[in-house]
Amino acid sequence: MFETVVLGRRCSDKKFREEAPALRMKLFEAQRRCIERKIPLLVTIAGMDGSGRGAVVNLLSEWMDNKFVHNHVFWMETDDERERPRDWRYWLRLPAAGTVGVFFGGWYGAAIRMFCTGDMSEMEFCTRMHHYRGLEESLAASGMAIAKIWLHLDKKEHAERLKKRLEHKQVRHFTPYDKKASENYDALASAASRAITLTDRACAPWTIVDAADANYRDLAVARAIIAAVDRALAEQDAKKARPKEAPITQESVISTLDAIDLSVKADPETYKKDLKDLQDELRELTYQAWKKGISSTIIFEGWDAAGKGGCIRRLMAGIDARISRAIPIGVPTDEELAHHYLWRFWRHIPRAGFVTVYDRSWYGRVLVERVEGLTAPEDWSRAYAEINLFEEQLVAGGNVLVKFWLHFSPEEQLRRFKEREETPWKQYKITPDDWRNRERWPDYVRAADEMFLRTSTGYAPWHIIAAEDKKAARLAVLRTCRDTLKKALKNAGEKHKEDHAKK
Repeated sequence: MFETVVLGRRCSDKKFREEAPALRMKLFEAQRRCIERKIPLLVTIAGMDGSGRGAVVNLLSEWMDNKFVHNHVFWMETDDERERPRDWRYWLRLPAAGTVGVFFGGWYGAAIRMFCTGDMSEMEFCTRMHHYRGLEESLAASGMAIAKIWLHLDKKEHAERLKKRLEHKQVRHFTPYDKKASENYDALASAASRAITLTDRACAPWTIVDAADANYRDLAVARAIIAAVDRALAEQDAKKARPKEAPITQESVISTLDAIDLSVKADPETYKKDLKDLQDELRELTYQAWKKGISSTIIFEGWDAAGKGGCIRRLMAGIDARISRAIPIGVPTDEELAHHYLWRFWRHIPRAGFVTVYDRSWYGRVLVERVEGLTAPEDWSRAYAEINLFEEQLVAGGNVLVKFWLHFSPEEQLRRFKEREETPWKQYKITPDDWRNRERWPDYVRAADEMFLRTSTGYAPWHIIAAEDKKAARLAVLRTCRDTLKKALKNAGEKHKEDHAKK
């Protein structure tokens, strides 16, 4: 790829002084439009060692309103980052609406250098690149402006700069593979070329900049960022101009939920003992998982008054409070609304060995937001693939993911609603929204059916729990968590034996 790039471009100091003020103003104006339109701007600055990546990052803070610019480097991995899925560190730093996130190397820097030095296989490298391509397509579709810039040097220029930096002891190696990568130009250029080819897309294109001349480099970077903002603005305008899709209607629905046997009941004489036994088992299993660094993410969805809170309380009673927490998901805050909808869930992903329980979850995107018309059809339709990608990352990162839907009949829901209205200490649980949502029961059934169909995967299946009897539902939830953890611990033990045998 780099053989076709025109190198050796220069910009004299005089020409730079003539062009820089106007271009700087255009860049500032592009940022102002992002603020007005609430568009997040993600800028990735990657490139060869000695190409001036740090100088470019500093320049952007100078040329733009730095109150809204946040720079992020990913050289040194923290303990918190090591104990969570790989993407966690990037999601937490994605820019909010109207702000600029400048990623030094971004998610590409480490992968390119690890592949260059042989610390990453070709299969893993290609898998990561395809994952990042999908992630960027998702972010761009959600309205983010993305500028990806590779600062390039030819082999001769790179060698001369490396020599000078070594002479003046200016080389800094922040990761184990930095030194090996900087000294192997051909391998680094080849890895970067492969990454650019695999991830260059219209919604998030790469701009390759000849970085030999600082003046030319700085102007080219500014132009690339302005172009990224223009693309995002044009896409936002086009989206507003598109005709709204007509809602999908179905005259009759045969639902997955119809097949659930709601007659299941717990034995009242053995319920307390069964519950305690399950909690004791779960406490021991979660402790073993903590020692092995196996984390758990457990989510609860289902009908209003189906007993999610009661199940969560019994579940949490069987897990050491020092390694667990429950996250109630309600109306998003202004800060959460300013980010991609998955951002607020990435924030709470548990550390290795810990347990996070979500009362409601990211599936609100394809349930309440869909049914209530809070999200455009093109956005909630795209969410299925985004959610599957998110959950795949959780499981690949060592999370045991358990997804529950609590199901009961409309008649039982009505009985519980009335009971809440008539019981003083339960009245806070019933709201006008509950009654309004009840009227949309068929719409929620359709949404839930499509959700099950498109997001119940081998690595993250849905567990539909009969909740007509609350006690039976609680026991079923705890049994499912117990069995899932047992399987995860067994698999971890077998993998450890295989790894030990290979050594």
